Amino acid sequence: MSRISKARIAAAATVAVLTAATPLMLASTAEAAPGGTAPACITRDVNAATHSVKLGNYCGKVMSVTVVLKDGSTTPCFTMSNNFSFTVRYGSKTYARTAVC
Repeated sequence: MSRISKARIAAAATVAVLTAATPLMLASTAEAAPGGTAPACITRDVNAATHSVKLGNYCGKVMSVTVVLKDGSTTPCFTMSNNFSFTVRYGSKTYARTAVC
């Protein structure tokens, strides 16, 4: 199995729960580099016990975000429609911030 295929499998396993009927898309790998911290209209509900964060987009437009972990690693870049929320699980690592990508 190629290195990219393993990464895509891991990325698919990252998204745990979709909580709305609006589409969520993974951005291409080239777009996955984190930028600045996501604006306040991207809500974050971090649950350290389950190693997950629920993200919501209430910015009035489509937004692309990634979760940055304390060790510097990131989740894939997710493109979220407005009024959409979902939960990202990040294994045994520690949440640092949510960034635009």
